[in-house]
Amino acid sequence: MSKAGGVFTRVNEPQLPLIPMEQTLKEIEGLVSLPEIYLKFRRLMDDRNSTIGDFSEVVGSDPNLAGTVLKVVNSAYFGFPGQIDSISRAIALLGFGTLHHMALGASAMTSLDFPNDIVPLRTFWQCSLFTGVLARLLAIQLKIRNDEGLFVIGLLHEIGHLIIYSKYPRQAKEAIERRKEGKQMIHIAEQAILGFHYGQMGANLMAQWQLPTNFQVMTYFQPTPSEAPDQQLGIVLLHVAHGYAQHYFADTGQTLEQLISPEAWDTINLVPGQIQATLEKALQASSEMEKAILR
Repeated sequence: MSKAGGVFTRVNEPQLPLIPMEQTLKEIEGLVSLPEIYLKFRRLMDDRNSTIGDFSEVVGSDPNLAGTVLKVVNSAYFGFPGQIDSISRAIALLGFGTLHHMALGASAMTSLDFPNDIVPLRTFWQCSLFTGVLARLLAIQLKIRNDEGLFVIGLLHEIGHLIIYSKYPRQAKEAIERRKEGKQMIHIAEQAILGFHYGQMGANLMAQWQLPTNFQVMTYFQPTPSEAPDQQLGIVLLHVAHGYAQHYFADTGQTLEQLISPEAWDTINLVPGQIQATLEKALQASSEMEKAILR
């Protein structure tokens, strides 16, 4: 994979896509942008002199974000003992990095809150929340360090679909129909019809938002983990979690065996039966997260 002019390209991709992705990104640039509250937060992250008080002030200035943070930090997802009733206490327990991910997730959901007639937004975010929760819990099960970012990447990994559903509903419906008929996986159908798939669109939107490069790479290769550089384990975990999310929450007409590549199981050295307890935890935790985040 290479990156030219802020847009990812890949060997064997059409040089002239049926619908230019760059044109789409330019068209939505002024319509889909991260809120100022998150940009303030990111500036604090870049300032070494920032304090807990600075972060508390920014989060507290947005009642919706503050409420979401407190609900999530008190959920079973984190499992902290006792009630946490202040932003400063939440930051002290979570750390700046995890709080950044939460602020990013909440901000992105606000920015992408536009309807479509293909997938209800609530169903879309339920699926995305479950993906993020399960990806992180699988990382914990496998004793993988630095797993915090998996949640927000899981939450955002399908944002490309929201753009496709909104801008190209006819093509999106055609791709979904091909999937339901068992002809093609959704990303393959989108590649054939549009010239790009949802992972590529999402990665390039993240680049436009100047999100971390690893977020972009994981989103780009989630549908095709075997093509990822260095076979990153996080991408495989995201792919597996996405497959289960589609199985539980989406009417894909596909089995788990079709949704999750055999190579993914080999990479994480697990079989489906070994993650049943983790799946049950993820379903419970994501249900609580829905109450905290989805309105």
